[in-house]
Amino acid sequence: MTAAGEPAPIACSLDAGSVADRMEEWRTFVASSVVAMDADATSVHLSLDDSPGALVAAASLGQREARCCAFFDVAIDLRPDGRSLSLRVPRGAEEALAAFVAQLTP
Repeated sequence: MTAAGEPAPIACSLDAGSVADRMEEWRTFVASSVVAMDADATSVHLSLDDSPGALVAAASLGQREARCCAFFDVAIDLRPDGRSLSLRVPRGAEEALAAFVAQLTP
């Protein structure tokens, strides 16, 4: 949502070079810190390994993703049996999420 309460535009504020760099960072994160990934049309849930680095990386990437793609709803879930990073999009942004998820693994 914008400050005026309107839905955030379905757009990324990064330029093409920065998008490529960010996606490489996401792929590295998934390869090194994610033990399971579950996606549907409007969300992706990344189950994190138990390392402190995984949690720090999830928080950093998640926050930066929320800045450039304000339509993403990003959350970290901490439970006794594990922790996860979730990214959700509103209806109408399914294609953007599918493209994002498709790039998470090589």
